[in-house]
Amino acid sequence: MTNQGDSPELRGPALDAERTSLPVGQRLVIDHQGAATAPASEVPGARRGGSVTLLADAPPEHMDPAQTYIGTTLAVATAFFHRALTGYVEDPDNGVLTLVGDLATDAGRTLDGGLTWTYTLRDGLAFEDGTPISSADVAHAVARSFSELGDYGPQFIQRALDPERTYRGPGQDGRPAPGVTTPDARTIVFRLSEPYPDFPFFAATTTTTPVPADRAPGAEYETTWLSTGPYRRKEEQPGEYILLERNPHWSPASDPIRRQYVDEVRWEFGVDRTAQTERLAEPTEADATSIATTDVAPADILAIQVDPRKLERVLDGPTAYAMYVYINTQRVPDPDVRRALIYAFDRDSYVEAAGGPAAAEPATTILAPLLPGYRPYDAYPTGPNGDPEKAKQLLAGKEVPKLRYAFQDIAPLRKLAPVVKTGLERAGFEIELVPVDRAAYYSTVGRRDTDVDLIWGVWGPDFPDPAGVMDVLFRGDRLAETGNMNLSYFDDPEISRRLAALGKETDRSAAAQGYAELDQEIMTEHAPLIPVFYKRQFSLVGPQVGGLFISSLYSFPNLTRVHVKS
Repeated sequence: MTNQGDSPELRGPALDAERTSLPVGQRLVIDHQGAATAPASEVPGARRGGSVTLLADAPPEHMDPAQTYIGTTLAVATAFFHRALTGYVEDPDNGVLTLVGDLATDAGRTLDGGLTWTYTLRDGLAFEDGTPISSADVAHAVARSFSELGDYGPQFIQRALDPERTYRGPGQDGRPAPGVTTPDARTIVFRLSEPYPDFPFFAATTTTTPVPADRAPGAEYETTWLSTGPYRRKEEQPGEYILLERNPHWSPASDPIRRQYVDEVRWEFGVDRTAQTERLAEPTEADATSIATTDVAPADILAIQVDPRKLERVLDGPTAYAMYVYINTQRVPDPDVRRALIYAFDRDSYVEAAGGPAAAEPATTILAPLLPGYRPYDAYPTGPNGDPEKAKQLLAGKEVPKLRYAFQDIAPLRKLAPVVKTGLERAGFEIELVPVDRAAYYSTVGRRDTDVDLIWGVWGPDFPDPAGVMDVLFRGDRLAETGNMNLSYFDDPEISRRLAALGKETDRSAAAQGYAELDQEIMTEHAPLIPVFYKRQFSLVGPQVGGLFISSLYSFPNLTRVHVKS
């Protein structure tokens, strides 16, 4: 998934704790017995009341749950208004990440090795208008995600149910998605095309966020969506802000993940990274309860680090996200040209311009260090600033193509784009910079017929497993005409076959080793992208905000416990 913010935008589960783990002291537990009871645990010292403000550089690209696939949007949506069948309880103290039943009573039940999964909805579930939530609403949400209304959302459930994608949504007759049945108002059953032991992770995506068939006329649901969480929309000024208020029809007794401490949440747009830093470095009374949704501006990081009063209000640490320059292998088919691009790239200059060690760590692998399957290697040792002479050797005798580099047209990336251009042109490449409007970025570069050669992007796993990276970025058999996240347009049948096999491996520790091998092999043999950095979080919060910690899922503050300090 990616993650939206004025810092580089990031795009975007293994069945028992004995064989599924997260490194760096974190471990993943999957609750199939309903042990995660509701309500969610109280936060010691937290009080009800007050309001908080989320400072964001731009409004979300999508609010329809079928299309929600940006990490920052997901962090806000899943904390406040979009619930799914399953979800994650993150413990800020001991690093345990628990996949639990959210709308469902548990994380899912299977009696046939993952071919069929059954979910039972909790009691007391309702939309924001008080209408009870039924299994039919979940089934309709899944069905409509197969249509163009879900093109830019997660695709895991759709592929598990209908790998050939012959079903294209409920249409006028309301036909359910293949394999989905609702025996009663509280039960939904998924019979998959083949066993998927990690389906409980798929169920945690907003693909399973309920959508009522009679109140979701189509694309209009982007603006008419109904909350299923603790907050609902009170007021909105398009492009400027969304104001959320308490949802009176949310029942804490039905929710094992979220609390409802604050009265209101103001999601304010148009506040860029520099402005967020300025407002929170020396907050006014109004910003004492504000939260930055981007990292500290690069020019201000050192000043924050040396000021203990400010540093104590920083949320910082490693994340599972990595930043890449994807090489469109359709348009740059010669592996040696792609290798030359990697050798020529000035990685350290880019990292320094992005904020230095507090914001980024130079990358040489596909998988980030926080993920199972990460194995350090460097297939293209270049020194700190690239090796243009090595690149020139690989290009000797070849017609060097003029390449178009696409990136989001936002201030931080406009400043970083010349670093890419200068570094690559040292080796003889001619680089044209192509800024793309942020609101249209992924719909533009995600088209198979895109006319760009190099594509900026950041990716984090949809769930804590290397499949959440490798399957999305390198399964060529899943390429479509639109909505692609495989932005290298990499299509190698043998790699796709091996990734498919790894996805079915029930021993995820063994699978992680297979992904590690493929990580290095893909880079060495195919060179489909330039690893640039592993993202670190370094963001500010107001002095009166409590309950926040870095989410290992979204590289963003976990908002499920947010409150105003006494």
